[in-house]
Amino acid sequence: MLKVGLILYSVRAEMEKNPIGTVEKVAGMGYKNIEVCNHNAIQDPGCGFGVDAGTLRQTFDRFGAKVVSAHVFPFEKSDMKAVIAYNRVLGNQNIVNPMGKFSTYDDLMRQCEDFNRWGKICREEGMTFLYHNHDHEYKTFGGKAILDIIAENTDPDYLSFELDTFWTMRAAVSPAEQMKKMGDRIRLIHQKDFAWDSMAPINTIGLTPQEREMQGEVGMDGNSSYAQKGGKFSQEQQDAARRIRNTAFTEIGTGIMPIQQIIDAANQYTAAEYIILEQDYTRMESQFASVQKSMEAFRKYTGISWDAD
Repeated sequence: MLKVGLILYSVRAEMEKNPIGTVEKVAGMGYKNIEVCNHNAIQDPGCGFGVDAGTLRQTFDRFGAKVVSAHVFPFEKSDMKAVIAYNRVLGNQNIVNPMGKFSTYDDLMRQCEDFNRWGKICREEGMTFLYHNHDHEYKTFGGKAILDIIAENTDPDYLSFELDTFWTMRAAVSPAEQMKKMGDRIRLIHQKDFAWDSMAPINTIGLTPQEREMQGEVGMDGNSSYAQKGGKFSQEQQDAARRIRNTAFTEIGTGIMPIQQIIDAANQYTAAEYIILEQDYTRMESQFASVQKSMEAFRKYTGISWDAD
């Protein structure tokens, strides 16, 4: 049975204002399995908001909550030893590279070598290293998706996957079929929901082989302005996204994604222990209100548990 969690990216604006108060708020709501989200890893090996590990651990402990995973971006520019040390204090064993940038097939092969190397270091430290997909990992080289190429060219002992079902669906791939294909390489699930009244199309990368084949670059890495600014988009980028792209997101359990089917497939095919809710953007009055609504809407599904271990 999947345990339900929440990634703190869902309340990132609140984290920036008051990280400890935000953790207390979401844990008090009943989110007991938390994924921290550090998009400022160039400067901060911890949670991304300048909070020491001991203080953060004590806050979670007070509410009977725990950290079950950590996003670290840009991973390739982070201090791995410091990241591992921070997460050991938190009691967390899952370290996630949440985003990659890809260009040529040779570059992809080089990155697979990096994934194996980083994963080996994590494994030796008692940690599991995972890669989290977006839609661009379903672009293809020679008709084969980047995500599948990564799986085929990395050691299962050193790299697992956090499957984002929202971006999988938006790349015109069935999340359930992808879970069946990848099996127990999938250790975590990310769940969003797609709005019925979205101004943005569901499909993001096309349907024909020609449309899906790689041309140029996709994704984002530590050289992006977003990474260099500590996980912040420019106001111009935010405004442009809000007009169309952001309308695709709705509170989880209120949209059109086949979430029960996804939960059932995850329980049947994968080694995932947690399904982690993620709200990229909301039209509600606050991010707190958004994650509260998602919690209420998500309770209708079966095959899940809200408890911590």
